[in-house]
Amino acid sequence: MPCTDFDIRILVDNRVDDGLIQEHGFSVWIEASGQRILFDTGQGTALGHNAKQLGCDLGRTDMLVLSHGHYDHSGAVSHVVGIAPSSRMFCHSNAFLPRYSIRPGEAPRLLSMPFSDGKAFLHVSDSRITWVTGPRMVAPDVGVSGPIARLHPLEDTGGPFFLDPEGRHPDPIRDDMSLWIAGERGLIIITGCCHSGLINTVEQIRTRSGIERVFAIIGGFHLLNASPQRLEATCSAIRAWNPEIVIPCHCTGDTAEALLIETLGSRVIPGYAGLKLSSSRLPDAVKTGLRSAALPPGAAERRS
Repeated sequence: MPCTDFDIRILVDNRVDDGLIQEHGFSVWIEASGQRILFDTGQGTALGHNAKQLGCDLGRTDMLVLSHGHYDHSGAVSHVVGIAPSSRMFCHSNAFLPRYSIRPGEAPRLLSMPFSDGKAFLHVSDSRITWVTGPRMVAPDVGVSGPIARLHPLEDTGGPFFLDPEGRHPDPIRDDMSLWIAGERGLIIITGCCHSGLINTVEQIRTRSGIERVFAIIGGFHLLNASPQRLEATCSAIRAWNPEIVIPCHCTGDTAEALLIETLGSRVIPGYAGLKLSSSRLPDAVKTGLRSAALPPGAAERRS
């Protein structure tokens, strides 16, 4: 039976609703199949405040799922481990690798999970940690993709990512994974940064879940540096999947978001911390429009 009752709330994003803390990061609170799931934790500054403001009790977290090991998705792990001591953790072992962004003429920029947050895993019993190596169900109607096969010729990781500060070893970000809910109206797919590519990600989830219909896609699509050809291929794929709702967040990029809106119209709802999607109602933005966010200029295009 598909999941008939779910609530999804964006807790951390580059854009925010009134009264929330803006942060270059991403986190989503999910209630589905009797489980309270925290997907990513942002950089660490915004999560606790925003969760409290939105009525999401992080102390009742049943599962913490990390999409990958970048600082803007894993910066509050230690906080969650501390206040939800019985929660289960799902991530790939590569999430703890050292990682860098290296651009010409710039010093290497550290992107790794903060040390204190990685160290927090040492205090979690082995029985509570699942090292995700492939697609698996984490609840009756909720699954995680595990590593995504890189099949589409136009999709790459979306940036100059390396495993060393000298730039000798490219980082394929193999730990990148997404989450899905099997809903009555089709798949609800939640991505972190989608470094594997949105086409690769959605197609693998459709295949592994056995569900072709896509109802909603939510998250960062990491199309900031995408070529026009990749953007067009992505829009074409989304048109073919024909989802009812697309919510681009975090690292999607203004150019890509504008093209998605041009392609799909009102089905595209720019994401922001505070936005809610549930089985009982569409996001607030459908009825009220996206509220003005306290964003510094260009924040939605910040590089990672």
